[in-house]
Amino acid sequence: MLLVLSLGGACNKNGAPAERAAAAKTEGPEGPAGEPKAEPGEPKAEASPPRPDLPAATGLLQKAALAMGSAEALAKVQSFYYRGTIEMKGQNIRGDLQIWWKGGDFFMEQVIPGIGEMRAGKRGDEIWAEDPINGPRRLSGIEAEQHAWASSLLLAAEWNRYFDTAQTVGERAVDGRTVYDVELSAASGLAVTMSFDAESGLQVAQSFEQVTPMGKQPFDVRFEDYREVEGVKLAFRQVIDAKVQQVIQEITEVKINAEVDESRFGYPHAGDVVRQPPAG
Repeated sequence: MLLVLSLGGACNKNGAPAERAAAAKTEGPEGPAGEPKAEPGEPKAEASPPRPDLPAATGLLQKAALAMGSAEALAKVQSFYYRGTIEMKGQNIRGDLQIWWKGGDFFMEQVIPGIGEMRAGKRGDEIWAEDPINGPRRLSGIEAEQHAWASSLLLAAEWNRYFDTAQTVGERAVDGRTVYDVELSAASGLAVTMSFDAESGLQVAQSFEQVTPMGKQPFDVRFEDYREVEGVKLAFRQVIDAKVQQVIQEITEVKINAEVDESRFGYPHAGDVVRQPPAG
């Protein structure tokens, strides 16, 4: 499920729009937003232990892939375009979103009044982003890896392209349904937890820490309102909980195998700007 990540870079950790965050942006010995910087060699949180009493992660991922559509239907998707809206709850802020995707590469554009324009793209191994605070920059490290897996049309079907291990780490009851949590992780420290409905197999949620130049930001995403488009089921509504800000993303138009201008995918600015997110 293609997931929009760049919004986090345009708000500070208190959910402030870009112009307020830019005015307050400082970084000293404490690190961004006054947080202590991680010391070299500081141990990272250990991965959740496997639960042998739960269904195998690979089986849950395969079931999710089949629930999204047949192998034949998915194989026919060579490109797509979708348009949607973004609403920041409680702030009376609403914007527009467009995504062009082809063969794993993409260009995304968000226009949000009061915040500005945000763009991101991927062409081959080159991944970039642009927002009003940080400007245009090529991404690297875990931040780039996150944009790479987020650009997957169906992560459940190709998870091992981006991650090394998958394990089922939990079983929960959500609104009367049983949900299984599957944790994907990589040696780099990249990690995401995908949650699947036990009966339908569809992905219902996802959680991870987004890495941005302003630090890490926890994200919980709910996938709702699945509809079938040319044999493929897509969640037309994503509810993104960034702890201090809730964002609702809704699809208003989808075109499968749309004509796509691939020149949009590449980094649009001269120079070679690479800005590393802060450690920790």
